[in-house]
Amino acid sequence: MPRRLFRATIAILAILAATAPAAAAQDYYASADASDPAALRASLHEIIDDHVRIPYTSGDTDTWDVLEQADRDRDEVNRVVTLYRNASMARQGGGVGPYNREHVWPKSYGYPDDDPNVPNYPYTDMHALFLSDADYNYARSNSPFSDCDQGCVEYPTVANDGRGGTDSNWQAGEYTDGRWEVWKGRRGDVARALMYMDLRYEGGTHGVSGAAEPDLILTDDLQKIRDSYTQENRPTGYMGMLSVLLRWHREDPVDAAEVQHHETVAAYQGNRNPFIDHPEWAGCVFEGVCETMRINAGLNDAWFNPDTSGQGFFIIAWEPSQYMFVSWFTYDTARPPEGTPSTVGEPGHRWLTAQGPYTGDTATLEVYLNSGGVFDSAEPAVGPGEPYGTMTIHFADCESGTVRYDLPGAGVSGAVPIRRIVSDLVPLCEALKAPTGQ
Repeated sequence: MPRRLFRATIAILAILAATAPAAAAQDYYASADASDPAALRASLHEIIDDHVRIPYTSGDTDTWDVLEQADRDRDEVNRVVTLYRNASMARQGGGVGPYNREHVWPKSYGYPDDDPNVPNYPYTDMHALFLSDADYNYARSNSPFSDCDQGCVEYPTVANDGRGGTDSNWQAGEYTDGRWEVWKGRRGDVARALMYMDLRYEGGTHGVSGAAEPDLILTDDLQKIRDSYTQENRPTGYMGMLSVLLRWHREDPVDAAEVQHHETVAAYQGNRNPFIDHPEWAGCVFEGVCETMRINAGLNDAWFNPDTSGQGFFIIAWEPSQYMFVSWFTYDTARPPEGTPSTVGEPGHRWLTAQGPYTGDTATLEVYLNSGGVFDSAEPAVGPGEPYGTMTIHFADCESGTVRYDLPGAGVSGAVPIRRIVSDLVPLCEALKAPTGQ
């Protein structure tokens, strides 16, 4: 197949993959054991281990093909958005250009040599590969991630996708003695990517190919990071700074762009990043604090995704019956023609409802579409809603969650990270979230 046609085919497949129903993520973690930090780490490593390797650069499907879909501009399919500058650029199809591929865990710390005859799995692992402006990638070099509070050079962002333009990256020093502070809109993405690398790579060999893999470890010990900068593949590599990354993880929750990158990569590699699907597990794995989340009446509130204005969710949980009701106010999948008349509201408005049981931190719901009524009128009577699809809602904690939906009638599926609009009920939720009897 000609490479241009091949890339076009890959682009179509990746678009579908990025919006594939993510309810399967719930079954993916069925064997996770969150009883204590060691059990959770061991069980998650077993789940995500031995993924499918995509070549770094190849005449067939390679990391360029996948990353240009994973990091595509959500408003323009033929453009990509860069990690650090947040710039939208025309897709270049690989090669040398204004953007390149950033290893957020620098390959020089544990796995710099990508011998085509000896598979190097972390080198091409796209859960920790992002498209970046070439000059910003060069400036970051292989410095650890940390806060930069003095003597720092500014690397500003540009406004795009409803964020950026008022925030910057900051850099000081060089190499291991340097620091790179990621701007607020993407620092959580970087933190979760590095936590994934620490969990995925624990030494040993790949279970299918038999290739040796390093043990990658996040730390706050700068000397260990320095010692692992050897410019050759080593059994152990270090990166940091762990305490800063954990804070960035909390400061910048999962958003729609991160979900897009994650789902696209997962579709090709066959493994997922647990800290995107379950942000609450970071505290258990890296800090030894294994908090249990339970859906409760303190979650009854208005929720939204800050990246999508004018739409959101009303969520009600009935604890006695362990049942949830959700109203989802959103828009049609395509804009109505310009000038479409509307007496009340906006012509593209849509209202969906969902209901079903919940257990623990997750609700599994049936989605319904109601239609046929008239504004503020009992006539004509509106019958039961039409079954329209399915939805799962996972709450990471009392302030954030993820809605995963599959609506065959509309031909859409995907995931929506949600947050509360106000935080008045967070204390009540915190008081009620522990399992009954604790």
